[in-house]
Amino acid sequence: MDHRFKELLVLRDAKENGDGTVLKITTKGDTVIHAISVAREGFSYTGPTWTYLFESDGLTLIDAGEAGSLPRLEDGLAVAGFKLQDIDRVIISHGHEDHDGAVSELVEKADIEVWAHEIYAHLQAYDPRTISRRVISPIQKEMWRVADLNRSFPPTSPQRDEYVRRRQALTIDHPIKANETIGKLEILHTPGHSPDELCMKLDEVIFTGDHVLPEISPHPTMKAEFPPEIKANLPDSYKDADKWYGLSRYLQSLKIIVDFGPERELLPAHRYYNRGHFNFINTERAAIILDHHGQRLTDILEKVGAGEVNLEDLTRAVFAHRELLSDNLLAGLSEVVAHVEILEEVGDLEVSEDGVISATGVSNHLGFLSALQA
Repeated sequence: MDHRFKELLVLRDAKENGDGTVLKITTKGDTVIHAISVAREGFSYTGPTWTYLFESDGLTLIDAGEAGSLPRLEDGLAVAGFKLQDIDRVIISHGHEDHDGAVSELVEKADIEVWAHEIYAHLQAYDPRTISRRVISPIQKEMWRVADLNRSFPPTSPQRDEYVRRRQALTIDHPIKANETIGKLEILHTPGHSPDELCMKLDEVIFTGDHVLPEISPHPTMKAEFPPEIKANLPDSYKDADKWYGLSRYLQSLKIIVDFGPERELLPAHRYYNRGHFNFINTERAAIILDHHGQRLTDILEKVGAGEVNLEDLTRAVFAHRELLSDNLLAGLSEVVAHVEILEEVGDLEVSEDGVISATGVSNHLGFLSALQA
């Protein structure tokens, strides 16, 4: 197997998509990491959530899986030779349900400290959709109009409401600041996919959460502004949402991983094992994703051409290889909006008040990309 670890042992064989896999990884620095794949309920495009257990100034777990998955995590821990009560802390890589959903169940069963980036602690009192669904520009207004016409809104459910309620009640014992360390573990703040996204460096390994994934490109956030009632309760250093949201912020965070050099092995939260094989990746994968978004910026500019185009037509042209139906159209629309926002910001595109997109005849995004990759 093509990896940079000192040793990798499969303690429990994988299903085709990796559900239930348990690995024992020994780094070149002789740190033992147990990788535990926690299956999700029903089908998930991203597959199971990979959690990681290791010793660094106490036994540390990264992520816990979605709500209701605690028995599957416990089962994986038992295969690795541990129980919940052995764990000293859980670090939330970011506040998405398939990562922090089971944390409240975890702390109810064991005396475990909860660590998360301090912006997670400041925002946890609010439903994340309060921010992500707030319209701040004509292109975002057009996106929601098209999504509404096509009935492409994310589903709401009692389970979702319960997740938000339990997340709001969760006590964050240690709000993490950027570049903190826990023993040998160095914590990095890498927002863009989520404002609180954390990567963590240990020996030759970087745990990447959803920041860098094999096979798929993580979904970037769009630009955002905090509603007044939320902004008023934030410290001054967090009031500017541009620092935490948007594709530009995500690309800058990818560069953080690229700059560590190709000798770093990445341990992602999804798709580490899929379709019957491992997907070992290093920091080059972050460079590939960075290049992917650069190519998409150029592709969108070319598809707009010399005329005018609406967002739905542009999105269907960008994803011509896929059938965008009501359940996945919003994801495609928001992906294109995130790229249009950069092209508009650098002056390559203009968006009218009614959401019509046109090119300005320049390609300033090439300079933007060159500066990023320097």
